[in-house]
Amino acid sequence: MERKMCRLLGLIASKPVDIEFSLGKFVEKFSMSNPDGWGIGWYENGHPKIFKEGIRARSEKSLKLSREVMSHIIIAHVRKGSGAPPSKRNSHPFAYKNWLFAHNGVCDREYLLQLLNSEYKREIEGETDSEVYFYWILQCIEESEDFEEGVKKAIEEVAKKSYGGLNFLLSDGERLYSFRYSKYAEDYYSLFFLKRDPSEPGLFEFTSDETKALLRSKSLKGEKAVLVCSEKLTKEKWEKIELGQMLIIEPDLSVREAQIISP
Repeated sequence: MERKMCRLLGLIASKPVDIEFSLGKFVEKFSMSNPDGWGIGWYENGHPKIFKEGIRARSEKSLKLSREVMSHIIIAHVRKGSGAPPSKRNSHPFAYKNWLFAHNGVCDREYLLQLLNSEYKREIEGETDSEVYFYWILQCIEESEDFEEGVKKAIEEVAKKSYGGLNFLLSDGERLYSFRYSKYAEDYYSLFFLKRDPSEPGLFEFTSDETKALLRSKSLKGEKAVLVCSEKLTKEKWEKIELGQMLIIEPDLSVREAQIISP
């Protein structure tokens, strides 16, 4: 199964912060092999908002490569996929009710589609396995009395069929959840998290080595926050999320680890 170069970035802060997420340097570096899409999700007044685009060609004049938002939670995603065509509907993140979701990896779309009830099937807009994976997780959470048990049920079912990476970022508007699991290429399907204490006010800026995506904030540097990313973005003390492990980051930024499935 071919792996996709999709990278994840999540952030939860002690209060809303300004965030600029830009993909301009990615397109400069990979001008002959553009990303198939990118997007950023955030919350306004408790409701999820999304800006995302499918990228078909660098020459598209209408293409927007950056977005500025103000939120206490963001989920950003860069997609370089196979199969589903580049389009806005196939780009991440996805939103449903109060949920935001982005995925890095591959799973059996048709198998999961057969398991979805009619309510969630009606919500599907694109052709990706990731969108179906999202609704399958929500369905399992809804059917379970316990959130973690719901996620465990979802992952165990996905793992019965062919899959690659099952990494995801998920938020309900209050918490940020991060899960890591893969069948192969463990180093590629990585996830790290960083607990940041406030430092001196000033511009907070870093660039992804892999995607050249830029994250910039004027207020984040002075706020307490937890970041989750597919790579270590700074020289600070990032911690690895282990295989099969889900990170639950609460509104007070406390972090708890739950083993969802054995490595």
